[in-house]
Formats: sequence, C-alpha cells, structure tokens
Amino acid sequence: MPKSLGWKRFDHYSIAVPDSEKAIAFHEKLFGLETAHRFNSPSEGFNGAVLDMPKKQGQIEILEPAGDDSFLHGYLEKHGAGVHHITIEVEDIEEAVAYLREEMGIEPYRGIWSDGEWRQTFVHPRDSGGVLYQLFEWEPGKRPADLPE
Repeated sequence: MPKSLGWKRFDHYSIAVPDSEKAIAFHEKLFGLETAHRFNSPSEGFNGAVLDMPKKQGQIEILEPAGDDSFLHGYLEKHGAGVHHITIEVEDIEEAVAYLREEMGIEPYRGIWSDGEWRQTFVHPRDSGGVLYQLFEWEPGKRPADLPE
C-alpha cells in the first residue's frame, strides 16, 4: 500500500466563468500569461482556454458553459465565478485511488476514466473540505515532452 497519494506535480487550476473571453483577457493582462490553446467540449458542456504560467510552473484553465444544459450554469448560479477545481498529476492513478479508499476512506468521484490523454478521477469537495481535486496520470505516449518528469 502506498504511504501517500503519489503526488507528482501541480498541473493546473480551473476557473468557471460566464464569459471566457473576458477572463482570458484579464489573466493575460494581469499576469502576462499566454494562451496555450482554446477548446470546445460540447459533449462535456464547456468551452474555454488553457493559459501557460511562466517557466512551466503550471497552467490556468478557463471554463465557460457550452449550451443550455451545461453543468456549469448550475455551478455558476450556486457558487458564482471562481476556482472550480485543482488538478494534480499522480505517479499512478490506480495506487492513488487505492490510497484514497484504504487509507482515507474516500470513494473517488466518478471512478477512474480516460479522456484519451489522461486516466483520471476526482476527490469530491464533501470529502476534501470544500475543494474539488482532479487527479490524473498521462495515458502512455501522451505526456508532452516539454513537461518535467
């Protein structure tokens, strides 16, 4: 049994907003960040962008609702704009989940699933004291070469 979650590195924090263009412009101007890429995920119910922090320290992900049935509408109504989740890369997602279950008594939210790039799970805010954590490991061959090991 692992003695910890197997934290490898901080990856990004995600902000839910009603207007991604406004939020992107704000973060670019405030911090001098550059937009790495924009994305549309209508099947997941959001659109947004990823902004790179200097020196590969991590990223900021901006999320806005896509479509009338996006889960983000409810999130924004209940919580307002702000940090939605924090994402941590772990050494081994299976071991991280085992640690959550066996050492902490936490059932990972949504189980382990893949989006084709990451194998991931979540720690629900009710289990963490108010923060939604996304834990992931890269699928084989998907880790970008410019990320630190």
